[in-house]
Amino acid sequence: MERAPHPRQSVRLLSVLLACSLFNPTAAVVLAVNETTVEPKVIRGINLGGWLVSEPWITPSIYTTKRGVDTPVDEWSLVETLGKDTAWSVLSDHWSSFYTKADFENIKMAGLNALRIPLGYWAVDLLDSESYVSGQFPYLINAVQWAGELGLDVMVDLHGAPGSQNGQDNSGKQGPVLFTANQTNYDRTYRVLKNLTEEFVKPEYGGVVKVIEILNEPRLHDYNQTTNTTFSMSDLKAFYAAASDVIRFGSDNGLTVAVHDAFWGPQYWNNYDPTNNQSYTGSNPSWLQIDTHQYYAFAPYENLPRDEILDRVCNMSKIFKQSTTSTPRTVVGEWSLETGTPPNISTSTASPSRAKRTWLRTIFEAQLAAYSPSSIDTGSNGNSSSAAVASSTQAVMGWYFWCWKTEYNIDTWSYLNGINNGYIPSNLSDSSQLVFPILTSGPNAGCINASTGWQAAADPDPQPPSWGGGSGSGWNPYNGAARLEHAGKCLQLVGLAVGLVGLLI
Repeated sequence: MERAPHPRQSVRLLSVLLACSLFNPTAAVVLAVNETTVEPKVIRGINLGGWLVSEPWITPSIYTTKRGVDTPVDEWSLVETLGKDTAWSVLSDHWSSFYTKADFENIKMAGLNALRIPLGYWAVDLLDSESYVSGQFPYLINAVQWAGELGLDVMVDLHGAPGSQNGQDNSGKQGPVLFTANQTNYDRTYRVLKNLTEEFVKPEYGGVVKVIEILNEPRLHDYNQTTNTTFSMSDLKAFYAAASDVIRFGSDNGLTVAVHDAFWGPQYWNNYDPTNNQSYTGSNPSWLQIDTHQYYAFAPYENLPRDEILDRVCNMSKIFKQSTTSTPRTVVGEWSLETGTPPNISTSTASPSRAKRTWLRTIFEAQLAAYSPSSIDTGSNGNSSSAAVASSTQAVMGWYFWCWKTEYNIDTWSYLNGINNGYIPSNLSDSSQLVFPILTSGPNAGCINASTGWQAAADPDPQPPSWGGGSGSGWNPYNGAARLEHAGKCLQLVGLAVGLVGLLI
């Protein structure tokens, strides 16, 4: 039988917390929200984009340091340009520095609770004839271990398959879609998924890896009429069925299997069971999760009027918040704040203007509300509490923003830059940091009320210096993030105080 805390223990613990807050009031807020005691049910995640699968626009310095005539456009051509020995040296430096444990600690302090980690097949199954280098897997293991220490869940996302599943640079090789050209590509992918599964169900990882995603953004025929090597829907479903069996070992091993919706939307996949002849059986398996990517940066939605973008986000909110009998369990695996053309490779680090920060905060909170389950309770200002327990009957389970950081702090794609510049809350566990109330009734219930007239703070002058762990992290103390070190010291004081109290009572 557990003993209730002694009154003196509670008082002394409170005294330590109070002492921390005297030096930094925000630290008390961080300490008060202890997610290690109550497992959050809403996924508030971040993509570690550009790390174990590099992309030119996320880390352009890797790609501009070239030793050839042609500019590399993806990891395949980067290795071709540099040669394998030089490429391995460049990329191994990148793997060891672009994300470190300090980044994971900052992610945790930002109130996020999950990671989506993209990985290319070549990290696990590389042929000598292929223009890639391997060595990413030990860093993935480090990431899972760090996540476990910090209480972060992990989705391992197979981001690139042999032959490329979508012909985009994010698959590792831009150009024709050749994945479906031969059975060998399928077999190698199954082998990669099998190896990932066998590794991360080992007891020493403590179940930190919750989800394995079969394949990121496979391209269907509709998206490329010039080749017949893209997926047909029937081919994709058959692939998902076989891959699901590989991950689950034919039975329940505790892992959730994520399948990308191929940009058909989650409703298309309602009642889909990949292990039952790929049919629609009347209910989705409990181990299945649909991954949908919601972007307003690309055709046909780029450069829409802002009011229309907000309307579209609100309409998606209504779909996501339907019962799981209408829409399958869904996670928004990628989204950003970009609503125009895709980012150009740029070294600009200028802070966004007040007007832009106002819009970025608006579109951030609009999507945050849309992609999160409606909370049972709300904050005193009517804002949804992102830490509250959500209704288990709603389809949407949460989200993963793309991505935590970019090398030159692209304002619409870097969550960290949003924190530094005040258009993303510094701690999502604290609902009082949200500025737009959520409508609780009427046709747009669950969407934000964007007509409040809220504006971002005036432009800082001069822009304060930045600080932070990991290459290019740029955490900004002016906006309160430097309190992380102080909060950690306070946590040490709390542990010491509790230990001393235990000796006294």
